[in-house]
Amino acid sequence: MAFIRTFIAFNAPEPLRNDMKVLQDNLKKSGADVKWECAEKFHATIKFLGDVEESMMPVILSTIETTMLPFRPFEVTFYSLGSFPNKSHPRVIWIGCDNPDGTLLRIKDSLDKNLVQFGFEIEKRMFHPHITLGRVRSENRLRHLTPMLEKLTFEPRKAHLDGIFVMRSVLKSEGAEYSVLKSIHL
Repeated sequence: MAFIRTFIAFNAPEPLRNDMKVLQDNLKKSGADVKWECAEKFHATIKFLGDVEESMMPVILSTIETTMLPFRPFEVTFYSLGSFPNKSHPRVIWIGCDNPDGTLLRIKDSLDKNLVQFGFEIEKRMFHPHITLGRVRSENRLRHLTPMLEKLTFEPRKAHLDGIFVMRSVLKSEGAEYSVLKSIHL
């Protein structure tokens, strides 16, 4: 049985990726032990499906496509530099995403509702869409990074999104490699 590691996401538009990369480059100057994401991989995950049986992919892709039919393009504000669990003890460094009209949350809820029939659990944690800039690997030079997280900012920028992507993630020693399984336009 073959499996495909899968997630549903939207990408940060190209001009914003460049701005995020500039911020990331400033954070890199800390020398902290962080696995930094490359700008081409800047995306926000809507729903992580995990390992999906390859034979199930056609029906799952069809269900995702049908779920997206009622939705139209929407606006997202990329804002604020943050980290999980907090800026004093960062594990994941991110740029937040906000959608004031609630479309993004309705998309996530609809995907949850329509994919539960295939055994995908509904995420219990609060939905917090974000673009991951990097993941802290160790405490090494973290004391140089945390003040930067407090000081540096990312000015809010709006973007018009007209689609989502069903992505494949292949884990490799040098990091995850992503490819598009299905592009769904709204």
